[in-house]
Amino acid sequence: MDKQQITDQIKWMIADGNTDHEIEALLVGEGVTRTEAKRTIAIIKHELHPDEYPEFIEPDKRRNYWWPALLTIAVILILGVLYYWHRPKLNTAEREITPADMMRLIKAGPGVYTTELNKINSGWAFDQDKNRWENKKRKTALAIRMEQVLYMCPALHDHSFQDYLENHDFIDIIYTKHGSKIYQNNEFMFTIQTNEHYTMISLALR
Repeated sequence: MDKQQITDQIKWMIADGNTDHEIEALLVGEGVTRTEAKRTIAIIKHELHPDEYPEFIEPDKRRNYWWPALLTIAVILILGVLYYWHRPKLNTAEREITPADMMRLIKAGPGVYTTELNKINSGWAFDQDKNRWENKKRKTALAIRMEQVLYMCPALHDHSFQDYLENHDFIDIIYTKHGSKIYQNNEFMFTIQTNEHYTMISLALR
């Protein structure tokens, strides 16, 4: 059937009381898409009974262009939220604490310890009951005792800490206690005590 014949057939079926589903089936059988069939039925119903059926308004196809833009905005917002939550981790070096870190901390004061420690490696939090900062993930802790900064960590199996001090003009002081060493310069004094499980490093201003 041509277009006019299809239109006449639809009008006849509407007048005869056929359902929209039945009319859609006819149109689909003639090769019309289901969306176009619904559109055609709506237009013809309005022509026949304008008071009973509202005018069919063509959807603004330009609205479809909003979807890519909205999707892009949503992705940007999601990425922004993810960056915000992971920002501390992104700004973390994930390395071991060095003598330079300890010297910087003792000068800065405890008010910035949590922030500064998490810049070195993530996971630091202050434990009020123990009055110290802990990183349970790394099994390390840091505290202030008698105006000294104390750093406890698993036993150091390398000599990077001592090598740093020796290469930065710290003098190795003879200390009779087994497993202990003292390094000092004109401003700082480090005491390093090690057993088979842990290393305790204390830093004091001279």
